[in-house]
Amino acid sequence: MKRNYPSLTTTLLVAVLPCLFIAWNNIPTKHGDAPPEVPVTYYKLKNGLKVVLSPDQTSPTIGVGVYYNIGFRIEPRNRTGFAHLFEHMMFQGSQNLGKMEFIQLVQKNGGILNGSTRFDFTNYFEVMPAHKLETALWAEADRMRGLKIVQENLTNQQGVVKNEVKVNVLNQPYGGFPWLDMPQYANENWYNAHNFYGDLADLDSAKLEDVQSFFKTFYSPNNAVLVVTGDFTVADAKNWVDKYFSNIPPAQLPPKPDLKEPPQEKEKDSPKKIS
Repeated sequence: MKRNYPSLTTTLLVAVLPCLFIAWNNIPTKHGDAPPEVPVTYYKLKNGLKVVLSPDQTSPTIGVGVYYNIGFRIEPRNRTGFAHLFEHMMFQGSQNLGKMEFIQLVQKNGGILNGSTRFDFTNYFEVMPAHKLETALWAEADRMRGLKIVQENLTNQQGVVKNEVKVNVLNQPYGGFPWLDMPQYANENWYNAHNFYGDLADLDSAKLEDVQSFFKTFYSPNNAVLVVTGDFTVADAKNWVDKYFSNIPPAQLPPKPDLKEPPQEKEKDSPKKIS
């Protein structure tokens, strides 16, 4: 996807706030004063979607995040790069939003958004004015219910991801991304040691039916966590979550991969190539 980065001010706030929170928690309290409490409500829908609600009226904004339990190291064999590919595919249109219209919907309502692929999950988020919470929930549910997976979108995003691999991994004069290269040298288990960013051969061989199957399996509600924070009432959020997400059918999830590593008993002095 085209990256929509937050402003410098927002970036600095995101970087500094955790440090302030840690410092706050370490300030000695007088007369046994309790530290500030963060209200959090946890529950699960019948289709398996886990929901986390944390209201905070400090600012008239809301943040919505969806975390899917599929990331770099737990993607299936012969599907290297699929977790990363889907980070891009999720912005190519759904049942009611055309290509790139999700991004336009958020930005035209004064919001920011992005997504990222991590080792064990892929996440998507948007920050919008508080009165647009229902809009954000509707949009996230729309692409969870039915992503527009067509050959044109797949071909386009295969090219985008392959270019990212070439620029960020293969064409790096000093060894590429350490967080991508190091696991391949340090680990033995394929799930921990394969090419996370995407093997070009696997990306080229991806068929439309492979992508559709991947989406139906790993982008199901029972493989996701929905998080809402900001200026809202729990009652309103629950009503909208139920309205838009509760009728999305769950999937039959495959067994979780074994991620255990054998003990490392001696140094590894020669990098190995993992395909």
